[in-house]
Amino acid sequence: MDPSKPTSIMSALRYWGCAIQAGASICGALGFSENFSSVSQNMTEKMSPLYFALLPYISLNSLVDWDAILNSLSDDAKHLLGGRTISSNSSVLFDPKLKAVTLFMPGFDKSEIKLFQYRGGSELLVEAGDQRRIIHLPPGMQGKVGGAKFVDRNLIVTLR
Repeated sequence: MDPSKPTSIMSALRYWGCAIQAGASICGALGFSENFSSVSQNMTEKMSPLYFALLPYISLNSLVDWDAILNSLSDDAKHLLGGRTISSNSSVLFDPKLKAVTLFMPGFDKSEIKLFQYRGGSELLVEAGDQRRIIHLPPGMQGKVGGAKFVDRNLIVTLR
């Protein structure tokens, strides 16, 4: 993504959300910038909890010095490109006391998410973007959807 362009950031968040819906494990995000100093800590916060690293901008109009580019990579970029980063964050959290399911849905807002229930309330079907996924509810949490609210990229679904 290009961190200097809001549409690029929103697209990256949307792809991340779609990948989560599809069951993929995402471990990091890469950005490119012509001017590293213009990209702030704000970008790291926007992509949290993903690891985020910047890559140098490569102009296609001139000969590329790959040694210089590889030597200029930050430690974070080398870490991500080396494949040593593992995403351990769950996109679904169950709270049996509150009878609530929290779904991490970056790149979406509440109006784009549809919820359906199947099998007597034992499964929750989540439809977002062009992806669907079924969440099997633990026995103590099965029931009808009582409501849903969107808080900081998380959809919190309460069951009754």
